[in-house]
Amino acid sequence: MTRSFIQLWTRAEFEVWKSAPNSPLIYAASNQFKQRGITKGDQLFIVACFADALHLMGCLKVEIGTLNAVEAKNLLPKDAHTWAKDYVFHDRSLNTRMRFDLHVSVSVLTSFRFADGTNPKFKGDGFEFKPDPQTFRGVRELSSNTAINLAKLLGGKESPKNEVTPVESEKIRALSIRQPYAERILRGDKKIEYRTWPTTHRGKIYIYAAKTPVQLPGHEDPLDPLKLPRGVLVGTVEIVDCKKGEKYFEWALRNPVRFDPPRTFNAFPQAGYFYPFGKP
Repeated sequence: MTRSFIQLWTRAEFEVWKSAPNSPLIYAASNQFKQRGITKGDQLFIVACFADALHLMGCLKVEIGTLNAVEAKNLLPKDAHTWAKDYVFHDRSLNTRMRFDLHVSVSVLTSFRFADGTNPKFKGDGFEFKPDPQTFRGVRELSSNTAINLAKLLGGKESPKNEVTPVESEKIRALSIRQPYAERILRGDKKIEYRTWPTTHRGKIYIYAAKTPVQLPGHEDPLDPLKLPRGVLVGTVEIVDCKKGEKYFEWALRNPVRFDPPRTFNAFPQAGYFYPFGKP
């Protein structure tokens, strides 16, 4: 099974490669490839994080690896510095050129997940979404959905598994959730939705950000709900379980996906579930 990883390069490395004309993607070096179990058939997304943006430079399809410095010597360019313990080599038949103009979009950043289910850290509040370079340090394995989203940014033909097709959209219900809690769900911070009533629904729903915001006493949120989108569909999430808590029913949520931009609809929104594109 193909596994996907991400490696953070420094700004200096970004600038060096950018200064080289038609920079080909040939190899990558690290002290962690062998430790992570990277092997032939895996893919490695190369990024740099600076100026409050995550720069996506390319995707290395591992054809040869992981090799140590001695094994890799004859495959490396003559001017390459053999500073690392591990090396992997790109499938040269793909003739991949490095990218230096591509920023990872907000929609991909906010649905970004590593293989262990954690998400990147951000600096700032609201819609700044300034990625913290520390969260991408080293070599980390990616979730399959995040890998698909990054490949799509690079021009791949794949589309995210969670993308809603036109036919499917008519069958999906929306749940009205006030800001800033709708935003917290999309960021992966809020994994439980508390309701006074149970649900038997399992699967994907739209998140409708209600027009009226709320800040519950004792649960103040630094996100300003007045600066967040309201009165629109802001994304989707899956309901995977529902159980009775001490005071409320607890709906377990997973796999949030943001719409960028948010989507509008003609139906009249309800306080609970409703079909934004007409009942199937």
